[in-house]
Amino acid sequence: MDLLELYYKRYTNEVQAEDYVEWANHCLYLDDLEIKKLASMGMEDTLNIFEIEKMFADAMISIQRKAPSKEECLEYHLKGLHSQLLLANEHAISIVHEIYHCAIEHELFEVQINWQEISDAIDDFQYGDNLNEYTLDQMNEMIITHARRMWHTKLGKINFKEFIGQKVTAIDSDVHFIIQFEKGSLIIECPWRIRDKDGILLGESDIKSNQREWKTVKELLIGKTIQDIQLLEQSPLLIVQCDNIFIDVFHASSFFDGWTLTDEKDFYIFSMHGGNIA
Repeated sequence: MDLLELYYKRYTNEVQAEDYVEWANHCLYLDDLEIKKLASMGMEDTLNIFEIEKMFADAMISIQRKAPSKEECLEYHLKGLHSQLLLANEHAISIVHEIYHCAIEHELFEVQINWQEISDAIDDFQYGDNLNEYTLDQMNEMIITHARRMWHTKLGKINFKEFIGQKVTAIDSDVHFIIQFEKGSLIIECPWRIRDKDGILLGESDIKSNQREWKTVKELLIGKTIQDIQLLEQSPLLIVQCDNIFIDVFHASSFFDGWTLTDEKDFYIFSMHGGNIA
């Protein structure tokens, strides 16, 4: 059991003693004595919740981990439910019910709005007149289509206001593809492309086959003003709009970092191996 899911159960008063033991068994790779003690409790016939929680607290201190926030745990739980809907699932309707009710209970209005239409359709199918005459298979297909669309287009919550209005001042291609701003830079070590509203103008593969195209990159970007930055966190894909030009940056490795965006002061994020954002 992941720590975020364990704490979600704690925050929602659903945690059982067995959950702590399951978490400890999942963490045995840390080779920590307190975790081993907690994991060994799985052999007991009955578990005292107060004793187990004390052992869990000792284990958290031992591995120097802090409790995640309730918001982090809710997001993790909802993401886990959402991911189950990316493939055909005979329990799709009940999973949507759980997502929607969780959103209402914890006042997650954006999540509620995202699932409102599909939840209403389910209610009409199950309890209403089913005016559209949906079958169960059609309803499940509707849920999967909706879940996939939202999954791949989910925007990150990071605010990029520090960069809006800045101009691109230089392009450095000696080692990595570096786009310099007035105050900061985007360092790209992964696949990318440059496009306008009509299509792709230039991509990483074009540069590899013809290094002279770096001149075109400079002509396209230098002097342009950053209008917007979007991060599709589950793709993952970073989109930087410079006037009428869009720079798409794709993380394409499970072993290496992909890109770094910094204002060279307080703002610093990068895509880690596997595409996680830090």
